[in-house]
Amino acid sequence: MNPTEEKMATDNIEPISGQQTAIPLQRQWPQLGRELYSLERALAAHFVTYGHTLSENEKMERAERFRNRVFAQLYNDDEKYSPETRHRAFLLVKHGKAGEIVGNPYFVDAYGQQQELPYTGLEGYYAGSMRTSAYPGMEPEDVIQEEAHIGIEILRTIKKHAIERYTWASFAKMKKGLESGEPDIEDLKNIEILWAEVVRRLHVRIYDNPEFEMTITEQDEQLEKLVSVTPVRTEEEKAYKIVLQAEYERLKTEIHNMSEEKKEHERQERKARERIRRERLKAYNHFRDSTYAKLKETRNSEYGIQVNDSQWTNATITETILLPKTQARNDYTSTRVALTPEQVEGYLFLTELGDIGGDPLARTVLSST
Repeated sequence: MNPTEEKMATDNIEPISGQQTAIPLQRQWPQLGRELYSLERALAAHFVTYGHTLSENEKMERAERFRNRVFAQLYNDDEKYSPETRHRAFLLVKHGKAGEIVGNPYFVDAYGQQQELPYTGLEGYYAGSMRTSAYPGMEPEDVIQEEAHIGIEILRTIKKHAIERYTWASFAKMKKGLESGEPDIEDLKNIEILWAEVVRRLHVRIYDNPEFEMTITEQDEQLEKLVSVTPVRTEEEKAYKIVLQAEYERLKTEIHNMSEEKKEHERQERKARERIRRERLKAYNHFRDSTYAKLKETRNSEYGIQVNDSQWTNATITETILLPKTQARNDYTSTRVALTPEQVEGYLFLTELGDIGGDPLARTVLSST
């Protein structure tokens, strides 16, 4: 990290021209740079050892240790992949790999002009939910419309909240911050919360497919297991077990009274659902695994942080990301999506939300202090 590095002009994630074998991106975080600057100075200035104020060198060393702890969060691999690796995977999808799911989407505006739709980076969550020759599912336009609906829901919720709390100016400020790529610290907190809700919802999107609904025999077997493991230490637990037992007996009776024809249909339906579940999960995991495998192309996949903290006014954090080159979106089949103006607004809001909320720097202690 070079303390004398000058602040670059870019405020959004922008491609760096002149390279063809990879996708180089760069983003400036002046708001986080200033927050880091303030925290480093505050911690160093108020730290006293055995009654003696720290020297300038000691202050700098302490600031450096704090900075290293902040950035260590980006590489923490408590889960299978660290935050920075998951972010690079998200960007890889957003900058091209999403075409494997939704093709090259566009909509026709009110003037009859074709407008390209950016990828959200969330398309990978729909792998396994797309229609194939092996099972039914969504079309590319269905994915875009569902994402647009998610964006609309979020916008409606925060607009309603802003009206009820008389905080419309705060909403407008956050939206402007998203569009410019430079929200303030308070907005970063809200954006991160909103984005986390989106990811939590889509993380289990594949289980919304109808084949994951249990058949009657599966429900009966599940209830049998629940009844056997449910404790009866309290009155509430006893009452809950009675309800489970009653439902288990009801299903058992219903299955017993089924005709042989219906029982055979149940067996065939269960077998078909189990097969499709396996196929869907296989497709989902294949997209996920292939995305991370592509990131392992070492010379074409990097993540770096540089800090300029010589003074508060010029303080910034420069995030540089190098991604493997993906297939050009024009090589994918064009997908025309019918969207209303409200849906377009919701969809674009979702893409902007991910640009900021999905970044690991936006989720460090710098935006939560």
